[in-house]
Order: sequence, then C-alpha cells, then structure tokens
Amino acid sequence: MENTVLSLVLAVIGYSLLNLGQATQKIGLARARRRRLQGWAVWAVGTLGTSVSVFVVLRAVSIGSLSLVGAMSGTGLISLTLFSALVMGEEVGPLDLVGIGVIVAASSLLGALGGGDGGGSPRIGVLFVYLGVVALLGAGLWAVVGRRQGLAGMVIGGFAGALGGFGPVFQKVSASPAAKSLSLAESMPLVDSGGAQGSESASCLRWLMDVLLNPYALVWILLSLISMVVLQFSYSRGRAIQVIPAFSVCFLVIPVIGGVIGFGERLHPLQWVGVVVVLGGVALLTVRRAPAPA
Repeated sequence: MENTVLSLVLAVIGYSLLNLGQATQKIGLARARRRRLQGWAVWAVGTLGTSVSVFVVLRAVSIGSLSLVGAMSGTGLISLTLFSALVMGEEVGPLDLVGIGVIVAASSLLGALGGGDGGGSPRIGVLFVYLGVVALLGAGLWAVVGRRQGLAGMVIGGFAGALGGFGPVFQKVSASPAAKSLSLAESMPLVDSGGAQGSESASCLRWLMDVLLNPYALVWILLSLISMVVLQFSYSRGRAIQVIPAFSVCFLVIPVIGGVIGFGERLHPLQWVGVVVVLGGVALLTVRRAPAPA
C-alpha cells in the first residue's frame, strides 16, 4: 500500500510537470514568431519540464501499477488549469471546477482501492504487437484524414498521445528485473566502487544506470521524442482545443490497457469506473479551452 501511494504521488507530480511543460512549449513557439531568442528560451524551459517529468514517471511505474500510474495522467490537467488561471489570467468556469473535482475524486478512488503491486513479468512480445497495431492504426488514420484542418489535428494529436502513452509502458519494461539483467551497467564495476558502496546515493545511481542502460530504455526514449515531435506538428493541423483532448485521452488509455495485457495487472471494477470518470474529467477540462495561449 505504501508503494501504491508513493507511485501515485510521483505520477501526479510527473504528469503535472509534463502538462505544464507542454503549455510552456506552446507559449514559447508562439512568442518566437515575434521575439525569437525569448521565445526559444521559453520553449527550452518547457522542454526541460517535460524531460524531468519522464524520470519522475519512470520512478512511479517502477514501484507501482502501470495501469494506475497511467490513469493519473489526467491529474496533470489540474495543474494546467490552475496555471492558465493564475499565470495567464484565464477564467476558471463552473465546468472547470467540476472537472477538477471529478478528477480528484476519481484519482482518490483509484488510490484508495490499492492494487499497486505492479503486476507480473512483462509480456514483451505482446507489448510490441500492441505498439505495432496502434502505430499502424495511427499512421493509417493520419494518411486518411490528410490535410483536413481540425480533424487532422485531432488524429495527429491522438497519435502523439498514443506514442507518448507507450513511454510509461516501456519504462515499466526497462525497470523489470529481466531488462535490468541486460543492462550495460552490469559490466561497470565503478558503479559500486568507492566508499559510497551500499549508500542510498550509490543504490539510486545503480538503479538509474540499470534502467537507462538496457535495450528497452532506447524504446521509450525514442517513443517520447517522436511523440513530442508529432505533437508539435499537430498544432499546425488543428487548434489546441482539438489537439490536447485527443492527446490526453490516448495518453491515458494506452498505459492502462498496457498494464492489463502486458503485465497481467488487475483493477478492481470500481477502479475501471474511476478510469472512465477521470476521462470524463479530462474532457471537461480540455474541450472548452486551449492551454495557456501566448
């Protein structure tokens, strides 16, 4: 239960950093049209936020349930809404408050019911098939909608969210004992050398190197980078009010399903209700507004 609570807290922090970083990136891109240096500096700050979020979520999925951590992605929109109101001066309407309340209540339900044991060993073949099917479906829909403004933005944004959603999935794989046994860190005795052996910092460093220096780390790093690029491209094919909801929904659904089919995780029936309710809260927070305009 302790790991469940910690993993969910880390997930909330990580996804808040992600959504705030994405909003800051968009502000920077818009500002760069008028003030190039200032705009790209703002974009770089946003990119730093999204990069840090990856490692926070990595720790969350390594100690908890992928399905529950994935469902927490909707909580980042609460921080985004508050950021829009407090920093950008946007009005927070009644539906926004309802959306925040819905997400908080559903997230509390997900955590209270537990289930954060992290599931079993990864079914790596199943996960790669899952990735292939989603990638082909996304690419196919992109090809069909072509240049249709609005619809294309939603499809491309959803595709970006799906690719990004596979990030936590393969982070979970790279943190598994089977993946860490393939880590290049196994051949680096310097990691455990010196007087720091057995200390908390040395243990943390070893864990990080094991997770980052195995073959599956390359998969989630590439997927995260591709997702970021595709998301930037989607902004030119639709308004943020169309892109962000599609991104957010796919980003949430992909790891929830991945936890079930790829790790054998089981959610309580009420937790499935909670996932659906979180999706409803996501819709309330995104359908009516674009994130923080420049």
